[in-house]
Amino acid sequence: MPNLRIIFITVCSILLLEEAQSQSLGTLPTSLESPVYIEGFDYPSFDKISNYAWFRLHYRVLEGTEISLGGEHYRNYFADRFTVSAQLKQNLNEEFYLFGGHQREWDLLNKGRGYPNPIPLQEAYFGMGYDAAPSLIIEGRVVRPLGQADFSKIGFDGFKTRVEMGTRIKF
Repeated sequence: MPNLRIIFITVCSILLLEEAQSQSLGTLPTSLESPVYIEGFDYPSFDKISNYAWFRLHYRVLEGTEISLGGEHYRNYFADRFTVSAQLKQNLNEEFYLFGGHQREWDLLNKGRGYPNPIPLQEAYFGMGYDAAPSLIIEGRVVRPLGQADFSKIGFDGFKTRVEMGTRIKF
């Protein structure tokens, strides 16, 4: 997927240059907290093939409301997938929030053919999250495939709508 990689590298470069420029000018921000923040994670490389990494670029639109763009790359000896998502998140209070969005996933191996599948798997999702502690998030969401794709989510062959539960530890 050279187009997605170029887009990802371009977006990251612009963000890094913007941050570097704002730091070099020596100006003070109008607020103490920036409306833009980035989250991400990448497992260490245990072998030459396997990789799992994700990132999410958040923008606070209003107090308690934010939009975000994200990406996820999953690769092992049997699969190579890349997912891009757009999400809207609304805080209900300090701990609870609702979120929903749309994601597209590409099978980069295209069932072993060695080139990306041109038709992505498209899914809509919505869910609820809870900030259980300053460094612990618990989320649940319902994911519904949209349209027809030649492949399904890894481990979910034949399934349509699914419920996902998860936790995340921030450090």
